Amino acid sequence: MFKRTVLFFALILAFSCQEKSQSNIVFSISHVTEDSLSLLKINMKFPADSSGTTILEFNNEAWGQKDLFNTLHNVQLIDVDDDIEKDLDSGWIILKHPKNLKTLEFEYDLKQDFYGNLATDKAYRPVITEDYFHVFSHNLFMFPKTSKTNFDITLDWIDFPEQYTIHNSFGSKKRNQFLENMDVELFESAIFVGGDFRILEDEINGNAISLATRGEWVPFGEKEVMQVLKQTLKCQRDFWEDHSQEYFTVTMQPFFQETGSSFQGTGLTNSFATSVSNNDFTDIDQMVYLFNHELMHNWIGNTIENENEEEQYWFSEGFTEYYTYKNVAKNKIKELDGAFFINSINETAKNLHSLSIKEVPNSEMNYENFWSDYEYRKLPYYRGTLFAFYLDYSIQKDSNGKYSLDNVMKDLLKVATDENKKLNHTVFKSVLKKYFPNRTDTVFKEFIVDGKLLPLADFYNEMKLEYEPTTQLFELGFELSEDGTQVDEVNKDSEAWKAGLRSGDKLYSRSIWYGNISKKVELGVLKEGNKVAIDFYPVKMAEVPQIQISEENTQILGF
Repeated sequence: MFKRTVLFFALILAFSCQEKSQSNIVFSISHVTEDSLSLLKINMKFPADSSGTTILEFNNEAWGQKDLFNTLHNVQLIDVDDDIEKDLDSGWIILKHPKNLKTLEFEYDLKQDFYGNLATDKAYRPVITEDYFHVFSHNLFMFPKTSKTNFDITLDWIDFPEQYTIHNSFGSKKRNQFLENMDVELFESAIFVGGDFRILEDEINGNAISLATRGEWVPFGEKEVMQVLKQTLKCQRDFWEDHSQEYFTVTMQPFFQETGSSFQGTGLTNSFATSVSNNDFTDIDQMVYLFNHELMHNWIGNTIENENEEEQYWFSEGFTEYYTYKNVAKNKIKELDGAFFINSINETAKNLHSLSIKEVPNSEMNYENFWSDYEYRKLPYYRGTLFAFYLDYSIQKDSNGKYSLDNVMKDLLKVATDENKKLNHTVFKSVLKKYFPNRTDTVFKEFIVDGKLLPLADFYNEMKLEYEPTTQLFELGFELSEDGTQVDEVNKDSEAWKAGLRSGDKLYSRSIWYGNISKKVELGVLKEGNKVAIDFYPVKMAEVPQIQISEENTQILGF
């Protein structure tokens, strides 16, 4: 899962060269070098607090990153005797100054605080090199701690070479930007890139879209990615009947990874920022999934907002996942069709049944469990996807094709926008009952609240779908100690047991492709001081029906 507080807003942005005196805050940004280290220098001018103490906010921890104060360098007040304190716990920089000052000028350098190649765990830290920068707004800019939530902001990008790209969530190739009455929360959820980024531009219904990327891509071409982006955005906006966003950009930075693929994305104000492993293990289909899932959060999870995040993750994550599969297949994005949809539903069913917690009640889906346990993080995706699938075709069947889950989703959007209501179980059921009147309370309690498994075989029989009754599931077959160095327990019916793994075995190496039954688990085990290599396929047979890929089935499913 990527950062789940997704902020996609259709803002009316004012870009102009108005006089800086009209701005509450003026940021001047330049690129400098000190001892061969590339830095971004930020000079800011803003109103001083009449108390003689002005607090600037800069989070030391954000988005899973710690010690962000390490990225600050040469912090100083201009034309005022320095009296600066740093409060790392509060995320404050405290400026002491004469009470009669009306305006403060403050300056700091921002540096990249890690060495070597960019990797997935560093993608959310400031990246500043001789060739380019890639920085999220909350890591780049500071704001005074005040009761104000909106500011007039000027951004001046000064002394950058003519060929140096400046691109961000608020515009492209603009050296002076004026953001009128800008909500700080939205501003701090933005991406700023510059340097050797290449900008691909297009439009949808007169609204600007763009892709900013750099480097030499191995698995695909950037024009191909742009096509996926445009098709995804158009199909989603058409579905929701919402073409209100005048500007939208995606930034895509490559990083080195020797084996396997990895990608992550974050929904931001008017933008989406992604980092992708640049190797042969990555492919365009992964970008199709990434774009379609994450950009769907513009509506599901953002506009239709959860009242209680984890409690409604079955909706914001599960229904987003379902509509990722459905919209890709309906619109044949990158020629993915009904077979893709069937495969996705089959994989989801297998993944759900592979979880040891597959039938825990929804009440256990809380912050602590979700963020501390891999299976709890996956459960709402799988459970919600299958529930959406079940509702979609049940509604279609009951209404003889007149209605579908699409009607429910669009009504939920109206409730969110017209009535300003957040999504909770009561709101969801009240809308669902319009299209599924007789069984809403029963199925919602059974399959969401109580967490029972859907009777897929009965459902497939009812729909007259052809299916295989059993399949192979992923089963690791053993549990590790908290530090991952010792085997605590082994299932005696598992392939791990058959391969010779036992409780108490100590590990000196391991290779596990979680969820992948085609890859062997390879373990380096210490048994009585001797090194032993153990490998096995992590599989078991289970009664989890799998829809057959056939012309008849795709027609029944409407593809």
